[in-house]
Amino acid sequence: MDVHRISKNVKIERGAAPDAGFESDAPPHRPAGLEFLTTIASAREEVQTLFELTKELGSSLRLDETLCFLDVRLKRIVPYDAIAIYAIRDGKLLPEFVNGENARLLSALEIPMGEGLSGWVAQNNMSIVNGNPSVEPGYLNDPTVFSTLRSALAVPLESPQGVVGVLAIYSREKDSFTRDQLRVVQAISHKLAMAMENALKFRQAEKSATTDSLTGLPNARSLFLHLDAELARCKREETPLSILVCDLDGFKQVNDKYGHLAGNQVLQTVAQELRDSCRAYDYVARMGGDEFVVVLPSQRSGSLRAKIDRFVAVVEETGRRLCPLADLSLSVGEAAYPTDGLDAEQLLGEADRKMYKTKEVHRAALRVRPEKLEAAHLSLTIQ
Repeated sequence: MDVHRISKNVKIERGAAPDAGFESDAPPHRPAGLEFLTTIASAREEVQTLFELTKELGSSLRLDETLCFLDVRLKRIVPYDAIAIYAIRDGKLLPEFVNGENARLLSALEIPMGEGLSGWVAQNNMSIVNGNPSVEPGYLNDPTVFSTLRSALAVPLESPQGVVGVLAIYSREKDSFTRDQLRVVQAISHKLAMAMENALKFRQAEKSATTDSLTGLPNARSLFLHLDAELARCKREETPLSILVCDLDGFKQVNDKYGHLAGNQVLQTVAQELRDSCRAYDYVARMGGDEFVVVLPSQRSGSLRAKIDRFVAVVEETGRRLCPLADLSLSVGEAAYPTDGLDAEQLLGEADRKMYKTKEVHRAALRVRPEKLEAAHLSLTIQ
């Protein structure tokens, strides 16, 4: 395979299309009869494929399904070696779907609007034929990156609300694409843009329905779905499962003394600390208020106590750092499958009961020492 080293000397003038231009070489001469028959066959295939594409695009709200379908059908009439479909987020083009040669490099690109080939296409809402893929910022900024792609066809994806992304196809050959192929891609770009916009809205709605907006953790609805799936797996594989219900002690003091914005910061920090203290396959969710649930698959009973102590320590450290006048700590209750229950409700109920029992122990301990010297050397009386 011919490997082409990316040139770092490519310069793009402001407002100029990066290495754009239609094909310059005339197609090879064919006998008149053969050319006519080939044209008829190609036209029929193009019409049929375009009909299938426009019919099916948007039939699924799953963006990955939509873009996989597009890749398979489009390649039948416009040959290419790689495809990338970018979506605009926060002023950048980010890959939503990548397939083919150099897929790993294309997947890592984050292209600012207006920069490089795809950024120019998105900002100017204009297509480019046989552009130079190597002018993308992600390539130019890394001298170690190599590419085998020599030409690109890129079109903006415009919905009624504006440009939502860019469809780019790439070839190993220079000047590989034609104006007819541009016409084909442009014919589906509007339908693809609307399908992408709908799918992205659906994805955001799905995420909002299962994610706590403040902490970014899964919410209670997501927790029950996850627990049902985990318990089904545990029953099938006969493996244990531990559940921890965690509640912040002293959180009312945080809101009273520092305000609700500080309280939100504490919740966000605690959520991150709990997540960072877990294994990759553990599951941390926010039940609501100042209560969190941690699902621990195959957690050994001997190491569970150490994990609980770790959770308590990071919460207390968060309190000392963010709100030293509040006596912030953590009460934790645990439950284990199958010992303490066989379904989500039983396990959460048992863990919740033990958590409140721990909380009463903490309250009793505070009552016997009503005054506590804080890190800021201030006296705090706890009622």
